[in-house]
Amino acid sequence: MSPRSGPAPADFDAALAHAREGQFAAAIAAALSLAPSRRASRSSRAPFVDALTSIARIALKQGAIAEANDALAHAVRLAPDFADLQFQHACLLNALQHRAEARHALERALRLNPGYTAARVELALLDARDGLLAESLDAFRKLGAELPAEDTRVFRQGIARLEEADWDEAEAFFKRALRIADPNIEATLRLARERLAAGDSERAADLVRGVVGRHEAYADAHHVLGVAELDCGRLDDAIGSLARALELNPEYHDARVSFARALEAAGDATQAGEQLALVLHADPEHAVARQLEESWARRRNGRRASEVDPRIS
Repeated sequence: MSPRSGPAPADFDAALAHAREGQFAAAIAAALSLAPSRRASRSSRAPFVDALTSIARIALKQGAIAEANDALAHAVRLAPDFADLQFQHACLLNALQHRAEARHALERALRLNPGYTAARVELALLDARDGLLAESLDAFRKLGAELPAEDTRVFRQGIARLEEADWDEAEAFFKRALRIADPNIEATLRLARERLAAGDSERAADLVRGVVGRHEAYADAHHVLGVAELDCGRLDDAIGSLARALELNPEYHDARVSFARALEAAGDATQAGEQLALVLHADPEHAVARQLEESWARRRNGRRASEVDPRIS
């Protein structure tokens, strides 16, 4: 039997328990108490990096962004040769408006992995926001040349927004074309979806409003916010949020189904049906749209039957 090369996942239970209780300094200290030297093998350091990034994710879920940054900073010191880790840390630094540090982290990620598309995009966006528009456009045009033909339309919209200095919308279009998700935004949206599933729509809406405030051009955030508002009964707000999601991404079928639900709840059955028809025309197998169409058809048939025979209610 070969000796263990590092701690088993169970060895980090105490650290993660501290994190779940909001005791992030104790969580980081517990993880680091087991840590090897940064000169240890990559496989020996990987479990500690995983533990520290887990602490960072828990901190983000609790809205403790500075503590999440602290956990990732320790992870980076332990594993500066992990390109993904450098990228995650850069995204968090950018969210904290530490743009110079974010730039250094992105440059380190790209030295480790020159073809790292997500890091190239973040660095080009950072160039644009720092006034280096020519450099940013050049970087994006090089990225665009590598895209499959079907994604170039959305990418060109990003270039157009960048030329207009509309950084947020440009970012949304580029990330859509390149199929890149922001890990910090996605963590918040996952938590909001969990709150929706648990019936806590108000909390879900509160979580997503923060994302929309910082990333107005993120279609997923508008969709989740619209669903939360719909569940809370704020129909006008829901219709506005879902319409914005579709303005940003007209091919977002799930958002269009939610938009149809909101219109129907507001009493506009005709528009709701038209929106649902658009989804089913583009994707006849869309399960939620198909179920909703069948449900509305049964309801309409029930109304017609009650009009013919008043004993049916």
